[in-house]
Amino acid sequence: MPARNVKGNVQAQDKILYVANKLGLSSLKYMQATTRVIYDQSTTAAPQHTLFEGAAGRSFPLTNLGANGNQFQVDEALLVEKIAFFVPDADDGQNFTASTVSFKFDLIIGNKTVMKDVVVERGGQQAFYNDGTVASMVLDLEGVGILIPPQVEFKLQVKGVATDTRTVQSVRCGAYLFGTGVLLNFNTSI
Repeated sequence: MPARNVKGNVQAQDKILYVANKLGLSSLKYMQATTRVIYDQSTTAAPQHTLFEGAAGRSFPLTNLGANGNQFQVDEALLVEKIAFFVPDADDGQNFTASTVSFKFDLIIGNKTVMKDVVVERGGQQAFYNDGTVASMVLDLEGVGILIPPQVEFKLQVKGVATDTRTVQSVRCGAYLFGTGVLLNFNTSI
């Protein structure tokens, strides 16, 4: 079991090390910790989006992932603590306001669905809701977190849902994954 802080909560670094140990990634403890934010988006309206998959074929500002796309390099990882959604702007006349759409998603890491049929409501009814404002579309996983290990592909499968009718809508979609990250540290012996 991961170590706990004074309040009894598992700290992000402890969870990363615990999962890394279970996966046999013993060198992760020597890497550099950081706060990390990654994002991807689709500016074409569609009823379903697969974000992060194929990100290597997109460039900044559509995504901030590089040539490795939807997997981290050796000795890099991300403990996802928050997932945020947004509706990208476009000049195609299909400009849905963020107040009319909620998002239903699955988070898939490797070949495992680790979050299934999670709905992030525009008005904030989702579990782990963070601040109670109507403008927020953030799912807060703090205290739980989900680790994306190195060299394992990950993706979000997302559907836009009309907030009032609960029907799937063709919308543009983007998502951020926020959390504690691990970066390759060359200050150790290789």
